[in-house]
Amino acid sequence: MSKNMLAPNRPQFYRCAIIHRLIKAGSYPNANRLSADLGVHRRTIMRDLDYMRDSLSAPLEYCPRRRGYYYTEKDYSIDLLNLTEGELLSLFLGHNLLRKCRGTPYEKHIASAFAKICALLQDTISLDFGFADYINFDLEPLRGEEEAVAANFAAISTAIRRKKSIKITHYAIARDDWRERIVDPYSLRYYQGAWYLIGFCHMRKDYRFFALDRISNVECTNRDFQRHEDFDIEQFMRDSFHLYRGEDAQEIKIWFSSCQARWIREKQWHPTQELAEQPDGSAILTMTTSGLSQVKSWILSFGSEARALAPPALVKEIESELDKTRQNYR
Repeated sequence: MSKNMLAPNRPQFYRCAIIHRLIKAGSYPNANRLSADLGVHRRTIMRDLDYMRDSLSAPLEYCPRRRGYYYTEKDYSIDLLNLTEGELLSLFLGHNLLRKCRGTPYEKHIASAFAKICALLQDTISLDFGFADYINFDLEPLRGEEEAVAANFAAISTAIRRKKSIKITHYAIARDDWRERIVDPYSLRYYQGAWYLIGFCHMRKDYRFFALDRISNVECTNRDFQRHEDFDIEQFMRDSFHLYRGEDAQEIKIWFSSCQARWIREKQWHPTQELAEQPDGSAILTMTTSGLSQVKSWILSFGSEARALAPPALVKEIESELDKTRQNYR
C-alpha cells in the first residue's frame, strides 16, 4: 500500500516528516533539494523548517560545509505514527469503504484525514494486501446531484449550529409538487444512500424528514429557534419505519414463513422488534411504529412468504392492494 493511493495534496506535516527522515539518515538536505523533491517553492520549505524549530522543537542547524541541515541532538525524534499490521489492514479497508461514499459532504475532510495519517507512515508498507481486492462494500451511491446535496448540507449544518430557522423549497414525491416551508433544523442523518434533514415544519406544525436531494433552495433566516426540550430524536426514529412516519405509532404483527424467517432472524428491522418462534419454523415479528404505508410496501415485498396480522387497518390495506394487483393481471 503506497501513500499515494489517495493522491493527496501533501500537507505541511507530510513534508516535515520527509525532512525529518532525511536528516536522521544523515543526508543533510537543503532548501533547494527539498523544494525540487517535494514539488513546492523554496519559501514553503523555509516555512516548514521554521515550523519544525518553533512547533516541533527540532534542534535544527545548517552546516555550511555539508550545505544542508542536521540535528544538534542525535536522539531527537518526531513521534511518527506506528501501526500494527492489523491496524494497517483496517486503514486500507477503511479507505476502500470511504471511497464508496465519494460525493458526500465530508469527502474532502476524509481525504485530508487519510492524507495526514499516510504522511506519517513510511513510504512503502511491505504487506500483502492482494486478497483485499476480493473485499467489496456494496453501498448505495449518494442519491441526487452531488454538488447540490453538498451545498444544502453545508447551509443546513450552519443553520443547525447557529440555531436559525431555514426557508426551504421542498419536493414532496408522493404529491408530486414543490412547496416552500419554514423549518427549524434539528439534525442531519444519512440513510440508504441519501441525506435527510430532521426538523420542525411550521407548515405542518410537526416534526418531519426532508431528503436533501429533494430540496431546491435553502435560505437561512434571521429567526432564532429553541429546540423543544421534550423532543427525543432517538424516540422519533423509533416511531418511524425506514424514515417514514404516520400519525401514531401502532403495534405491528407480521407472520413470516419458515423459509423467509431464516433471513428475518439475521437482522434487526426495527429497534422495538420482538421475534416469536412458531412450532412449524415460521416466526411472528412484532414492532411498534408508524408509517403504515411504508410497512405495507415492505410486507408486500416478501410476497406469499409474509402476512400482516395486526393492526386490522394494515391488514385491510394490504388486502385492498392485493385486489388491485390482481386486476393488473386480468
